[in-house]
This record gives sequence, structure tokens and C-alpha cells, in this order.
Amino acid sequence: MTSLASPDEFQSSLDQVIFHILNRQQSLDTLPTLPSPTSIQSTLSNLPTSLPAKGLGTSNTTSYLIDKVLPGILQAQNGPRYCGFVVGGVTPAAQLADILSTSYDENVQVNLHQQTASTAIEQRALELVLDLLDVKRSTFLGRTITTGATASNILGLACARDHLLSQSPHLPSDYSWARDGPPSSPTLPSPPIVILSIHPHFSISKAASLVGLGGGPRVIQTVPSDPEDELSFDLEELEERLKVEKEVGRGVIICYGLGEVNTGGFGKGLDRIAELSTEYGAWLHVDGAFGGFAGLMPELSEYTKHMNKADSLTLDGHKWLNVPYDCGLFYTRHVFSLTNVFQPPSASAPAYLASNSTLTSTPAPDDENTLEGTVLPADVPSPLFVNIENSRRFRALPLLASLLSLGKEGYADIIIRNIRFARSIARYIDKSKYYKLLNPSPSYLSSDDGETPIIPSNIVLFCPTAESPFSPSDLSSSVKLTKAINDTRKLYVSSTSWRGQGAIRMAISNYLTDKGRDLKIVLDVLDKIGKGETLEYEF
Repeated sequence: MTSLASPDEFQSSLDQVIFHILNRQQSLDTLPTLPSPTSIQSTLSNLPTSLPAKGLGTSNTTSYLIDKVLPGILQAQNGPRYCGFVVGGVTPAAQLADILSTSYDENVQVNLHQQTASTAIEQRALELVLDLLDVKRSTFLGRTITTGATASNILGLACARDHLLSQSPHLPSDYSWARDGPPSSPTLPSPPIVILSIHPHFSISKAASLVGLGGGPRVIQTVPSDPEDELSFDLEELEERLKVEKEVGRGVIICYGLGEVNTGGFGKGLDRIAELSTEYGAWLHVDGAFGGFAGLMPELSEYTKHMNKADSLTLDGHKWLNVPYDCGLFYTRHVFSLTNVFQPPSASAPAYLASNSTLTSTPAPDDENTLEGTVLPADVPSPLFVNIENSRRFRALPLLASLLSLGKEGYADIIIRNIRFARSIARYIDKSKYYKLLNPSPSYLSSDDGETPIIPSNIVLFCPTAESPFSPSDLSSSVKLTKAINDTRKLYVSSTSWRGQGAIRMAISNYLTDKGRDLKIVLDVLDKIGKGETLEYEF
């Protein structure tokens, strides 16, 4: 028992953690984006080579983590100039709520509404996200918090799989892959389900593999895009394809991305795709991990407003909502498909995980102040029956805290500031002789002043020109440019590929990113790197 903390030792260690967190929070805008190579090596060399026979105790372990371990990890991934990935940050309310969630350590898996309000809290947080997006709560009664967009996409494709096979003319009407396993019929087309998409995120392939559909090109098929817009489906071609697949009795999942990951761009025609999906019996899955929130900037709402017509919807909390990892969001209008996949038959369900909650239709408001589609505490499905995990941390608490602390206006302010910041960088890139902008906005996109914005949203995509020290003739030039930028430790970007060429991507999604403070730093780094100057910054 000597390694367990006494109240005094816990208090001392807690004070040490609070002091560290407070200092870090106050200096996020000045911290280096990356640890130094020396710090990484020091952390690695200080890792224990084996488990000690006698524990260090809480106080010594806390000091060890702060002094020896943490210096070697990313120093400011949640800071204002970490722009390599759409990672967001952690709002103050969300950070504090996450600490509280860990302290309470509740496993939110079964609806025990007379013993704990946690499942009702999760449902309310999911409802508030719909409020934020101006989507009626009754639209998506199947909803849950996941570990991220990958898990949400798994749920979406699993629901689509069972729904489509239950509608197959080649199988019994009540067929369920989740219950009966892979289908077998001499008339069933191979593959029995295809996924049609344009520029799908890699997680769609992973999800398709995991749910047994297959993640290769035989299943995930790129359909023709609009001749005038590579991010929009050619609707005539899509309809023709849907007709063919319906005639042979093959299931179709249309995967529509809101916010292409390299460009931040948006396609057109989601409303018509939803109509075609309904007409031809396809399942429409919308992956709006970060782009789903872009409509909080009024000029982009036209491209996100029809996501409420999806059969299933993926969103991320740990991206543009700026709540801690990990927090994904999943919504579907087909509650039965969700529970059919993840809830075992009553005869085989473990009795110790039993709950009286079921939700099969739109709940009626209990009073005139309750919004339609609000799920009452007793009716919330147990999360383990609508999700992958049986063991789940209380992810809803930081999400709820952040939503309440900022409100709709606060989140709209973050989205708008991030996009305007990105567009300021894009204007610099566009005028620089050292860089080429690769994601200019399509002509149909217009801003509030009627002009076409320089880029669609919060992502800046660019590459070096022949006048920079990173000649495009060198196939690794973008990788080298990325390293040069990141080595400054003032700014972090990522390498990618677009239209067959190397590129650099900057994604602006942090609530702390400030045009008055951070834009000058970013442009200074880009300008000096573009000129081939040596940069040395003090930290």
C-alpha cells in the first residue's frame, strides 16, 4: 500500500499538475509546435526499461511525467499554429470537464436512468449538436458518441450493409448480416454492395474492410465527377449507375464528403443525391467530420444544409468543435438498423447489462417546452447497444461543457475566424513567387460580398515554385519544404498529394488561432523559408 497516495500526497501532486496545466495554457501561443530532437531523445532514454518491483509513489511519478516524459511529446498540438491536420484544440470549458470526467471515471454503457443521468446527458449533448447545425432533433433518432470519424463511418457502413441486404430481392426480407453472417445466394451479385464516392477519406476504406464489405476498388468505386467541378458528382451519370445497380439487385452506398480533406472544398447537389438515393433505394452516408460545421459561416451553409437528408451522418467533436480526443459523433435516421447490428437478440443478451430502454419511433414531447425529437431519459438506448464499445469513458461531458460555454454564436465565431485566417494565408501564397496555390475556390462559391473567396474554407493547399529553393523538378520537394517549415517549430504543416503532385497542407481549426497575433508569425516563416533564409527562433 505504500505506493498509493495519502490525501496530502494527492493534494501536493494535484497542485503540481494544476500549476503545470495553468502555465501551459497561458503560454500555448508561444510554445514550440514540436519538441526538440534532444527532448525526444531524452524522454526515450528516461523511459523505464522494466516494471519496478516497488512503485515510485504518486508524487514521484507525477514529477517524473512532467519533468522526464512530457517534454518529448508534441508541445502544442492544441496550440494556434499546429496546422498540419484538422485537430482543433481544447476549449477551456472542455478541458476542465475532461478532468472532471476522468475524476468521476464513469463507464457510460447501460441506461440506468434511475441510478445515473449519464446516458441522458450524452443524449442531450448529441441533441445540442443538432441544434448547432439547425437540424431537427427528430431527424436522427439513432445517435451516439464514438471514438472518432473512423468509428462513426464503421457504424454508418454497418447500418447501411444490413439495411440494404434486408431489402435485397435475392435474400429473405428479414435477412441480417449481423445475425446471419455473409449472404449466400446463387443470384446475388458479387460484390453484393458497392460504395460510390468521389475522393473518399481513407477511413471509409478501413470501415468497409472492417464491416466485411471490402475496402478495395472492386467495392469502393470512384464515380464520374461533374465536368466543371471535380468535387461534385455527375448527377446524370450517378442516376444511370443507380438504375443499373437496382436492375441487378445490388445494394449501393453513396458516400458524400462534406469538406474534402486536401482542399476543404465542397461539392454541389447533395439535395438531388438524397432524392436519387430515395428513388433507387441507395443508402446515403455523409462524412462531415469537419466540413459539417462549415455552414456556421453563412456563405457556406448552402453546401451543408442538406446533410439532414442523409441516412447516416459522421461528425467529429475533436476537430472543429475543439473538444478533447477522442470524440466522434454518429447519427442515423434508421434506429432499427443501428440496434439490429449492435444489440444482441434478447435471448442471448447478458442479463447483467439489461436495461428497460428502447427507442423505435419519434418520442413525444413531455411538455410544450420540449423540442420534438428530444429523447426522454427512460427512452435512451443503452450506448453499448448502439455502439462498438461496451466500455466507454464519459466523452459527453467535455462536449456538453464546450457547447454550453460557447453557444451557437461562439462556435460560429471560431469557424468564421478560422476560415478568414486561412484565406489571408492563401492570399499571401497566391501572390508569392515562391509558392503556388493549389485549391482556389470554384467560381460558383461566393462570399458575403458577392466575390469568389480565394479558397473554399479552412484549408490552404500549396506547393513550391521553380523560384523557391525547393525545386518542383525534385519529386521530394514538397516533403523537404514541409520539413523546413516544421523545423522552425513555430508552425506545423503536413505533406500530402493532390492531382498526382506533392503538396503542403495547412488546416486552420483551433479556437486560439488569432489573426492579429499569429498571421504575422506564419507569414514570416513562409516568407523566409521561401527565400531560403536560415531561421532561428528562441523559445
